[in-house]
Amino acid sequence: MTFDIAAFKDVFEAVDVEAILGFYADEVEHVEIDAEAPPRSPRVSGKDALRQAFAGIAQGGIKLHLDNALSSENRAACTITVEFPGDGSLMSNTIFDIERGKIVRQLDIQVTDPS
Repeated sequence: MTFDIAAFKDVFEAVDVEAILGFYADEVEHVEIDAEAPPRSPRVSGKDALRQAFAGIAQGGIKLHLDNALSSENRAACTITVEFPGDGSLMSNTIFDIERGKIVRQLDIQVTDPS
């Protein structure tokens, strides 16, 4: 099974929570590095936290964009832009590790623009 980055982009930008989660393995490891979580102590979570995050995004009128997507058999990468209602935004360079067509690890290096 291969990872379909174009199909992932479609459901991601539509914020279709269950369809998005279908691209993730049950035991996914989600790692976030940012100003509050430096490389030596990143935030690490799993599928339940992703479910809560995407549900909050869907309910909060937050827009997601996935650009610069690349994928191969075992890896995918992209730039994710999150537009919050009002002025704030977040940008993330993201690397996905893929096994059997599912995301098993997601690494986000992100920065928030609070303007």
